[in-house]
Order: sequence, then C-alpha cells, then structure tokens
Amino acid sequence: MNRTTGILTIALTVVLVAPFAALAQDGPPIYVWVNFLKAQPGQGEALTKMLIEQGGTGYDALVDSGAAVNWGIAMNVVHDGGDAATHVEWISFVGWQAVDQFMQGFMASRQAMSEEDMAAMAEAWKANVVAGSHSDMISRTVSIGGARSGRPSYIHLGYHQAAPGKAGEAMELWNEFGVPTFDKLAADGAIMAYGLHIPEIHRGAPWTHMSWYTTTNLAARDAVEKAFAAAREEMGSRMAETFTDEHTDQILIVVHFKEAAAE
Repeated sequence: MNRTTGILTIALTVVLVAPFAALAQDGPPIYVWVNFLKAQPGQGEALTKMLIEQGGTGYDALVDSGAAVNWGIAMNVVHDGGDAATHVEWISFVGWQAVDQFMQGFMASRQAMSEEDMAAMAEAWKANVVAGSHSDMISRTVSIGGARSGRPSYIHLGYHQAAPGKAGEAMELWNEFGVPTFDKLAADGAIMAYGLHIPEIHRGAPWTHMSWYTTTNLAARDAVEKAFAAAREEMGSRMAETFTDEHTDQILIVVHFKEAAAE
C-alpha cells in the first residue's frame, strides 16, 4: 500500500465499533482493549478454541448488556516470518466504567476458582501460548462510520506517526479526505465500517493514528485504492508535511465475532 492511501486506511485494531457509532462522537468514549498472543507451534487452532471459551465467559455478558460493543478474535493474513503475535483478541468497551465491570467480574471469577481449575488454566496457557508473547494495547475511537452492524471477514489495518505538533493537521486530513471517501465506499457496499483511533494508554508504540476498515472480502482493497487515487495529488504534499515515514499495515482474518444487538 502506498503512503498516501495508507494513512486513510489505517486501522485494528480491530476495532469494530459501528453498532454504537453515535457514542464515539456524542456519548461515552469507545475504548478498545486488544490482546496480542503468539501460539505455540502447531497450536493455532487450540489457542483459538481456548480464547473463545475463556472470552465467552468473561465478555459475552458485557456485550449482551451493552457495556461492550463487541469482542472478537482475528489472525494475521500477512506474516513477517517472526511475528510477535499470531492471535489478536479485542473487546470494545463503552467508557471506563465498562472496563471496571470487566475487571470486577474477572477478579471475582479468579477468586472463585479452585486450585485445580487454576492449575488447569495455567497448563492450558503453557501448552498453547508462547511464554512472554502476551502484550496489550488500549486505544480510543475518535471517528467512526459505515455499517451499524454485521460480521466482518477481514480487518484492514495501518499505523502512522504524525510529526511533532501535527496531530491537528492529521485529523484535518482524515476529516477532509478519509471520512467522505470511506462514507461513499460504505454506501456503495464496497466496505462495511471504518474508523480512526489514537492511543489511550501510551506504551512507546511508534504510531499516533490508527485507522481501519472492515470488509467481507479482499477484493474490496481494489475499490479502496481506486477511491483514494483521485485525491492522491492534492494530498501528497500535505501528507509529507504531516506524517513521518513510520508506517505499517496489516490484514487480519476474523475467526470469532460477537456484537451487541443493533437498534
């Protein structure tokens, strides 16, 4: 993906909060907590199954109550050969109060577990997860649009770094070029949803803006590329002034997804 198209298609995380789009602008912020894990060799399917079982216990009720918008699990489509993670698990919380609900439930469930259950859980993690591979990221949604519900097949991600003092210009570029272009792509059915995130908890990651769009197929990338081609000449110089050369992309395939009921 070229640099111009990339900033307007950055995304994750995963982060599929379309059913509660209004909240991102007018209500409690949407915080997306992402877990990255690397499966032991040959244990990819086993790790997926373990995450679905454990996530269902901790996340399903939060989604059903509206405290969380959705949660899911995805895996890399594009590999580096030494990927730090093979699985991405996310949950989209409606405000920090919802995160408190999760933490309270998590601690209560841990305290209620027997020693045998704790040992079995530890053994499952040891068997399925590479030691030391787990890391977290929490981002905040600052823009969102497109479909209000529906299960995506793919999440198209990218991460960019605004130059010092250029965060405002980055948002201007997004609102001027990204939003109307993605709105039309969504209206035409080429993509499902899209959005833009910024880090909420800063842990030294080399990005300041992360956008995303979701699709039911990979052919949609051709439509996205074509849609942004028209703006490339006008955007080029402004992009170079606004962003550094730090830029990475990723495509994830969704292997589990649960969302809140859309109105």
